[in-house]
Amino acid sequence: MNRLALSSLLAGAFLACSVNPEPILVPPAPAPSAPVVSASSSAPLDPTAARPPVPPMGAFAPAPPEVFDGPGGSRVWLLSRRGLPLLALSAVSSVGAAFDGPLAGRAVMTAGMLDEGTERLDSVAFSRAIEDLGAQLQSQADREKSSVHLQVISSKFPAALDLLGAAITRPRHAEKDWKRVASLWKNDLKARGDDPATVARMATAIALWGREHPYGQPVDGTEESARSLSLRDIKAWHGVIWHPSRVTFLVAGDIDRTALEAELARAFEAWKTPAAPAPVALKAVPPGTPPRTVLIERSEAPQVVMTVARRAVAASHPDLPAMELLNIALGGSFTSRLNQNLREDHGWTYGARSAFSAMRDGGTFAARASIRTDALAPALRETLGELKKMATEGPSRDELTKIKALARADAVETYGSLQSIASTLVVNVARGLPPDHDARVLAAQEAVSLDALLPIARRAFALDDATILLVGPRDPIETALRENNLPPPVRWDAEGKPLP
Repeated sequence: MNRLALSSLLAGAFLACSVNPEPILVPPAPAPSAPVVSASSSAPLDPTAARPPVPPMGAFAPAPPEVFDGPGGSRVWLLSRRGLPLLALSAVSSVGAAFDGPLAGRAVMTAGMLDEGTERLDSVAFSRAIEDLGAQLQSQADREKSSVHLQVISSKFPAALDLLGAAITRPRHAEKDWKRVASLWKNDLKARGDDPATVARMATAIALWGREHPYGQPVDGTEESARSLSLRDIKAWHGVIWHPSRVTFLVAGDIDRTALEAELARAFEAWKTPAAPAPVALKAVPPGTPPRTVLIERSEAPQVVMTVARRAVAASHPDLPAMELLNIALGGSFTSRLNQNLREDHGWTYGARSAFSAMRDGGTFAARASIRTDALAPALRETLGELKKMATEGPSRDELTKIKALARADAVETYGSLQSIASTLVVNVARGLPPDHDARVLAAQEAVSLDALLPIARRAFALDDATILLVGPRDPIETALRENNLPPPVRWDAEGKPLP
C-alpha cells in the first residue's frame, strides 16, 4: 500500500470514529490490596535528607584496533565487537582535496561518482541493491582524505562488501551520470554565496592559509574549476585515490580477523593494480601575516556571521589534547563561556561555538557565532574579552573538573556505537595518527594540571595574529570594528576574492 492510500485510509477511519464514536469502556478500579510486609524491607527514603554520594567513575580507556595487512597492499584496522549483529566499515584513502591542484573539487566529485554504479550495475540498480540489503553507503571527500562508509547487519555483510568492492575496483563512470552529478555540483557552487555561514567557513580558510595553499583552496571547488573538470579527469583521479597502497579499512562490529581477511580478499580480488606514484600536494607557503579584519558584504542578511580565527597546531602536536580540553570551557560545550555570555546572558545569538580543526600539517582555531546585527559591536567586544581572559587566566579549578568529565563522557559516548567508532578512527587514519591515539589523548587530558594548562592557553588563544572575519551588512560591521578600535577591513566577495 502506498503512502497516499494509507493516509486516506487513516483519515477515513478517523472521520468515521468522530461521527459515530464508540462508547469508552472504563474498567472498574482494582480492589486495594494489602501491603506486603517483608522483614528485609527498609524504611522509605526521606526526600529531604542529604543527597547520597555519587560513586567515583570507573576507569575507561578506548580500546585500540587490531592492525594488519589487507588486500593489494592496503591496511586494516579492526575493532571487533561481538554480540550485536551489525558491522560498520569505512575505506579511507589518504588522497583528499589538498591534492586537487588547479582542478579544485576533483576529489569531491570523484567521491560523488563512486556510488553511481559498477560495470554490471547502473546507478539505479546499484542504489536498489544497497537498499535491498538494508545497508547504508556514503562516499565523501575533504581536505585530507577520501572515504566511503558502509553499515549493514552481519548476515548481509558479504553481499554489501561485494557491492563496495565493485564500486571501488570496477566503477561504472557513465557519461549520463556524470552530466547529472556535475550539473548538481555547479548549481551548488552558484548558490554557495547565498549562505553566509558557508561563506564564512570558506573565507576563513582563505584568510588564514591563502588561496593557493592546499588548506586554503575551497574543498568543493570553484565555478572556474567546474568549467574545466571532465569525466576523464574523474576516471584518472579515481585510480589515484583508490590505489590499494593508499587505502586503510576501518572495521568495527561483529566479525573477527580471520573472517574479515577472507571477505576483503574475495571482494577486492580485482584489486591487483600496478604500483603508481603518489600524487604530490600543491606546495605553497601560507601568508606571513593574515589580514586583521575582513568584511564580506551581505546587505540583506538579518545577522552577521562573526568569526575570530588563527592558525593552530597540527594533529600530532603534543599540546593539542590540552588545547582541545581548554576549548571545551571556552566554546566547545553548551555551558561554555562563549555560549553562556553571548546567548544566555545577552541573547545576541542562538549559539556561539569554538573549535580546533587539526590536520596532518597544520590546523586552525575558530570561534564563530551568528550575531544580531544591532548587537554586533558589544558581541565582538565580549568575544575578544573571553578569548583574552582564557589566554591570560586559563580555566578555574571547577572548570577543569567539569571539562575533564565532559571529555571523558565524550570518549565513552564515541566508543559506544559502531558508527562513531568508525568515524573517529577514519579521522585518525587521515591524520597519520597511531591506532591507540584516542587512548593517549584521554590519558593526557585526565592527567593535565592547572599549572600545565596556563602556558598552553596563552599559546592557543593569543589574539595578536588573529583574523576577524565578518559576513553581513556593511555599515553595522564597520561601526562595530571602529567601536572596538580595530583597523578598517579589507573587502572580499563571497568567493574570497579581494574587492577594490
